[in-house]
Amino acid sequence: MDELERDQGRDDVTEAFDEVVRLMIRHLADHGSLTFTAIMCLGRLYRDGPTRLTELAAVEGSSQPSTSQLVQRLERQGLVERVKDPQDGRASLIALSDAGRTLVATRLRDRRGRLAELLETLSPEDDASLRLAMNVARPIIQRLIETARRSDKPARS
Repeated sequence: MDELERDQGRDDVTEAFDEVVRLMIRHLADHGSLTFTAIMCLGRLYRDGPTRLTELAAVEGSSQPSTSQLVQRLERQGLVERVKDPQDGRASLIALSDAGRTLVATRLRDRRGRLAELLETLSPEDDASLRLAMNVARPIIQRLIETARRSDKPARS
């Protein structure tokens, strides 16, 4: 494969990822009254568990003051709470409250339900092709996620 073909292949992959993101954000995600940043923060806490504010800011690619303001808003809404850090009693961690955990779980269930409805519209052949493609792509996507998490570069819009 020459360089031009490789670049075109990367462009095709990038475009496909953009289309998946557009599907997720525009057609499957129910943002409600939360900002995209708040949704990402709650999702991170749901997946990773209680986290120090500084670490949360770093992994979300945000400044510590901005993350602190976001956490304060989420605290006022009853979606997160501060808990003692078991490793260092002087520090606190940001954790989902029961209401926050319920909200994220409900949003995840609803999003998966909407996607399942869309998938039901596929022909059996397209459904089988998509399942096969996702079985191949999923471990590769997981490796990309791990690489992105280890990267020093914050996400750019």
